[in-house]
Amino acid sequence: MNVLLVLIVVAIVLVLLGRWLRERRAARPLMVEEKAPTFQVVALGLQGSGKTLLLASMYHRLKAPAAQCYFLTATHDDVLLLNQWYAQMADTAASGDWPRGTAKGETRHFTFTVKTHLAGTALTILNLKYLEYAGELLTEIQDAGSTKQKELFAHIDSADALIGVIDGYRIKQHLDGHPEGPLHLDRTLNALLPVMIEASAPISFIITKWDLLMDVHPDESTRLSIVHNLLTSNDLFRSLVRLHSADRVVRLIPVSAVGPGFAKVDSRGEIVKVSQAPVHPANVDVPLSAVVPDMFDQVESRLDREARVALSAEVRRRSRQSALEALGSASLFAGQVAGRALLAAFGPSAAVIGETMMGLFLDSRLGGRGDERLGLDQELSEAERRAETLRLARRRVLYDMRRKVDVMEGRLPHSRLSDGRVSDGY
Repeated sequence: MNVLLVLIVVAIVLVLLGRWLRERRAARPLMVEEKAPTFQVVALGLQGSGKTLLLASMYHRLKAPAAQCYFLTATHDDVLLLNQWYAQMADTAASGDWPRGTAKGETRHFTFTVKTHLAGTALTILNLKYLEYAGELLTEIQDAGSTKQKELFAHIDSADALIGVIDGYRIKQHLDGHPEGPLHLDRTLNALLPVMIEASAPISFIITKWDLLMDVHPDESTRLSIVHNLLTSNDLFRSLVRLHSADRVVRLIPVSAVGPGFAKVDSRGEIVKVSQAPVHPANVDVPLSAVVPDMFDQVESRLDREARVALSAEVRRRSRQSALEALGSASLFAGQVAGRALLAAFGPSAAVIGETMMGLFLDSRLGGRGDERLGLDQELSEAERRAETLRLARRRVLYDMRRKVDVMEGRLPHSRLSDGRVSDGY
């Protein structure tokens, strides 16, 4: 009798111990997975090119999940500042001046958190650290002892994405035959291209004030092709595209922070607001949405064929796994030859949370939004449900980010300057 009682107690202890160990294994990888990776974006442009309006309009467009499932948040002080810039930009009253631009030598830092709602919860997917610099910092002699230029070069070297802001008004002047146009465009390209040609991150060249170029041609695609031809007539610009065409993502994105009909060029050549005109930003949601898809595409394109085959097999395996199984699988893959090559290709971004970066990347390769898995099994444990919800949320966000880029490419083929695409599909 005593022996039977002991056996029953031992069995109960083993069951409880097994449950505790399963929950502990489930919780530990989940804690690692929930650390959101941070991607660093460096934006460069000369004074007056429209960097401030672009930033304010980008945030305004993406601060709510309107045409996409994700949205941006920032610190309270940054939100107040961005909203103030946008309100001042949108004000067409007589006293409605444009917001103050970036001063020479000034640096602006913003950290945007990308979130989405799923299963009644706001989930953090990733962070975008946005650094904005006046391009004059690259061209003018600095004061003795100044370290700003050195800091800028360090940020460019470690950036996950580079944004080069080109003033669309100056392009209009160039196309109209105004002498200031080519002078200013050459000054812009001479400031931006030498550092960008040596860096390795994906590049988006942003043509601001796109609304002012509407009279160049009524068809937007043709209009962009005209601007494309103008830019590639510059030897340095053409060299950058040719040099990095195979293994680097290079884009040309036309944007308008205010939209058509909001501003005009007056008789003095100044850009002024049109009274009571509404604000309708165009394409401002694309530059930040392209950061992670472009980085992931570029990283994969740099893998050798053997590593891509192994990656493809891992993605197929992941599509059949539960969320918690996928966490363990990502850790194992990170230790394999192909996984190590992939993490090395990420560079600084994977230095601290490589396994989380690996999981985010693999989920982006699964394809689709994951809607087919919305019905979460009621038998799942709480840890499993949370892990599966996070995985579905990441798939949705990455799908919507890529969709914005694909839609723009389909509408404006000349927006893609490089040919570096991954040929191996899943």
